[in-house]
Amino acid sequence: MNKISIILPIYNVAQFLPQCLDSVINQTYQNLEIILVNDGSSDFCPQICEDFALKDNRIKLIHKKNGGLSDARNAGLKRATGDFISFIDSDDFVAVDFCEKLLKALLENTADVAECDFLAFDNDQDLEKFSTDTKEKIEVFETEAAVELLMKEYFKQTVWNKLYRREVLGHFEFPVGKINEDEFWTYKVFGNSKKLVKITDVLYFYRQQAASIMGKQYSLKRLDGLQALEERIGYMRENFPKLEHLAVQIFCMASMDHYIKIGQHPEIDPQKIFREKVVASVKKYDQTFILENSDWKAVFWYQLFIKTPGIYAKLRNLNEIRIKFKNKKV
Repeated sequence: MNKISIILPIYNVAQFLPQCLDSVINQTYQNLEIILVNDGSSDFCPQICEDFALKDNRIKLIHKKNGGLSDARNAGLKRATGDFISFIDSDDFVAVDFCEKLLKALLENTADVAECDFLAFDNDQDLEKFSTDTKEKIEVFETEAAVELLMKEYFKQTVWNKLYRREVLGHFEFPVGKINEDEFWTYKVFGNSKKLVKITDVLYFYRQQAASIMGKQYSLKRLDGLQALEERIGYMRENFPKLEHLAVQIFCMASMDHYIKIGQHPEIDPQKIFREKVVASVKKYDQTFILENSDWKAVFWYQLFIKTPGIYAKLRNLNEIRIKFKNKKV
């Protein structure tokens, strides 16, 4: 019987951890290896982990110094012995048939990766509105098509709403010290897979917290995301050359958005050093990737950014104000 290793990185989520662990140990698919990686928590998480480990011998517990999400995931991967791997963030939870349905979809289609839909929620009221009356739909994709759909965000960059065949993870590690760590990792796994499936069932419940990494005020650490997107360009050039133009287009558009956000927080870049780096990084790519593969609005903003980034920023900010005012009137 196929064994699934579920890796849970844990850091100071004592309020939500029992719900997460209950959802895992009560899976309808029982052949699990549950790896809890306590990443130096300073709250009651270590004790909660110990208590659950005493009740369920499928749980393997790792206590380590705090090294961040990527480091915790890497530690879990090194310990995992399952035929299949899944990641669950410890403030989230999963449906009782999360493992069963993903494994079934994966095996029946001889796929390497299976992804389910997820529900992002802020509170219990959001969950009460959730309906399970949706008809399951399964789609199967070959490698290059799946990689393209990942870049177009039909497949999600997130690590946690998926089940992976162990072999396709290769030696890929999560980048320690980076945020947006999923964006450094997921496309490589997709590119290393022969077939991928997507099912429409909502089986993963993602808790949105105001204090989460991505919920905080903008900082220069967000530029890690641009590094991931730029590394992806090189990967596409080498492995999927037909998709290089799309990777460049996404990188340039994301860079232009970051230019705006840095400008909205001038205190983090008083000498405009990082804004100048963003402009230079966009200019070094062949403009035909943008001009021949974008709609007219994207082309307009891109050309304005290349020629006069300062005017581009002012017009974009004015446009955002106009849209907000228009939405308020509605």
